[in-house]
Amino acid sequence: MKYILILNLFFCLQSLKSQTNQVFISHMEAYVNGSLVNDLNPSDTGFVDICMGDTVVYVATPDFYNSLESTGIGYSQDVNVNIDFAWSIGDLTYSNNDTIIFVASLANGYLVNLIVTDQIGGSLEITSKIRVGIPPDFSGVYVLEDSICEGSSTQIIGGANGEGSSFTIPGGSFGSSQYFDGLTYLPDGSGAQYEAPITIEGFSPGGTITSAQDLSQVCVTMEHSYSGDLEIWLECPNGTTVALVNSYGGGGGALPGGNSGGGTYLGDPIDDFGGGSPGEGWEYCFSSVLNDIGPMTQNWGNTIPAPIFGNGNPSVSPENIYEPDNSFSDFTGCPFNGEWTLFIQDNLGIDDGYIFGWGIDFYESTSGVSGYQNTLDSAWWSPNATILNNIGDSSIIVAPENVGGSYTFNVMDDFGCSYDTTIAIAINAITASMDIAPVLGCVPIIVAFDYSVSVGDYFYLDFGDGTYYNGSIPENISHFYSDAIDASAILYVNNGECSDTAYVSINTAAPTTNYISDSAVCGSIYDWNGDLIYDSGSYTQNFEGGNGCDSIVVLDFTFIDVGFELSFNASQQLFTAPPFAVQFTNTTPNMENYNFSWDFGDGTTIQSNNLNVFHEYISNGSFSVVLSAADLNGSCSDDLIETDYIFTTGMSSIHENTTQLYQLHPNPTSDIITIQSESSLNNKFSIYDQQGRQVVNGMLEGIYTEVSLGKLATGTYTIHIEGNFIPTVFIKQ
Repeated sequence: MKYILILNLFFCLQSLKSQTNQVFISHMEAYVNGSLVNDLNPSDTGFVDICMGDTVVYVATPDFYNSLESTGIGYSQDVNVNIDFAWSIGDLTYSNNDTIIFVASLANGYLVNLIVTDQIGGSLEITSKIRVGIPPDFSGVYVLEDSICEGSSTQIIGGANGEGSSFTIPGGSFGSSQYFDGLTYLPDGSGAQYEAPITIEGFSPGGTITSAQDLSQVCVTMEHSYSGDLEIWLECPNGTTVALVNSYGGGGGALPGGNSGGGTYLGDPIDDFGGGSPGEGWEYCFSSVLNDIGPMTQNWGNTIPAPIFGNGNPSVSPENIYEPDNSFSDFTGCPFNGEWTLFIQDNLGIDDGYIFGWGIDFYESTSGVSGYQNTLDSAWWSPNATILNNIGDSSIIVAPENVGGSYTFNVMDDFGCSYDTTIAIAINAITASMDIAPVLGCVPIIVAFDYSVSVGDYFYLDFGDGTYYNGSIPENISHFYSDAIDASAILYVNNGECSDTAYVSINTAAPTTNYISDSAVCGSIYDWNGDLIYDSGSYTQNFEGGNGCDSIVVLDFTFIDVGFELSFNASQQLFTAPPFAVQFTNTTPNMENYNFSWDFGDGTTIQSNNLNVFHEYISNGSFSVVLSAADLNGSCSDDLIETDYIFTTGMSSIHENTTQLYQLHPNPTSDIITIQSESSLNNKFSIYDQQGRQVVNGMLEGIYTEVSLGKLATGTYTIHIEGNFIPTVFIKQ
């Protein structure tokens, strides 16, 4: 059974082949962005004008007026069953379908090709065109200052006065003119390569280069500080290469031969040891049909000075179109559509360069369709409240706010495509900000000034005391104040033509000292702001001021002595034979209020609060007895001196020193007291304070002896001289 089916199918196919092709008419329609109206004008082979990003739905609508379906005879031409549709747009092909979708991703002209084939091989080809709006060149729209001071204004050149100096709309082509843009460092060293591809599309599928003029020119924007180590070549989609510049004559290069350009520059480079910043790139163009000079490798003397970075050294002139080292006719047979790649190889170290971009242009007639030119429909600046003035539609005056501003210029072409360019203007980054610690204090004082968060190029700090500091970086520094000041520290920050200022108040003060005096009656306690005073003398208290500076108060205090009504008696005062034992009885009223000490005049002293004290004299002589008392606080004292109170005789001999007289002067005194005697003495002496404590001792030195009292406090003191000398009281002021 299966053999019968196969034979039947074979005879059917043979029958179809033997039939005459049924004539039909091919049509296509185009609908842009969901339109319900055919946008192809004129019909079938005309143009669809769209913008980048637009979507076009193409529908094949052939008219099979001779088909079985239309006439009832002949063979079937059913679009849903036995019709094939071969679509191509540029280098894009589509699966078999009567409807396709195209999205414009490049600003270019495209040929839309449709081949309709019926089941016996009858076919028709029809071609329409897509014209994509070409983005304007906004290079004429620029700002005079892209960074200004806060509160200032600037001018943006360019405006809505039509196509011209502000902007231009380039022409469109159904060939291809593509440009690779982007700053790239050229690898430096032996065999280091740069390569950048450009994808070309828009030509008919299968279209190939047939002559040198099909590729109009190749242009490279670059800089390099040593042309003698470079090789530059172009590779087409099938791998064929053509040398543009073969300047390296050493071994190991990518291209054979080579005519070195030595140290001649390309562009305006920074001539360093490699890896530095880019200089200025110049555009060099190469063409086999448009060139006005021979190969660059034969014209190394065609130079101009490199004025900015190259210090005036010779650089290959970009004002000519150079012939490539090999003709573009070598690309014959290369497909138009596909990836074209530029190669640059650096064969020596140290000198380097940069690529800023490169482009390739094909001759327009290779597509069989002439180019096209968009025209301006309208142009305008987007509303912005900080646009101050529109100067004759040729420029605007703007005053950005403190965060800067963006200003957008818009253009619409005759295709209805809208384009814009935005000019950004920054507010010059400058901030004066300063903190100090402490802001109050007592001199001498060190104050820290922190302005590390400030922004600018130059910093000038006025400390407010007549001294200054300046620098180029924000920092944290300290300053010493020796004198009191109540002023402002000022930070001035500059950045180009902009400035900012910060003020901080600072208050330093010097400590003050006040002197006061007071007194109290002996025996009482003096309360001075919580400090209890028991003795006469100088006292100091510190009081903290509002600015952290202490105020010092010095009190000169005196306890006023009052008599204690001291009294005593002795059991015996006169002795003519030993033993010389004496009982002394303290008869002072209110004895419990005092501490007592006794000086018996023979060099013996005791401290005793007893009613009765005993002492035995062991030599002949006349002895003065002193009873001293101090109040329980130790603030006041009193002395009772009984001169020649005890007299003893009856010993075999008397003390070797007979009773002698001496004088003290000056009395009262302040620093020095002089002991003057009738004859030269070398006896010991002692000075006692009011509490009976020995505070000074020494030896007499002849008739005059000076004793320094500088370390003694103000008060009353008693001098005792060894031997039969009467104790004497003096006052230290």
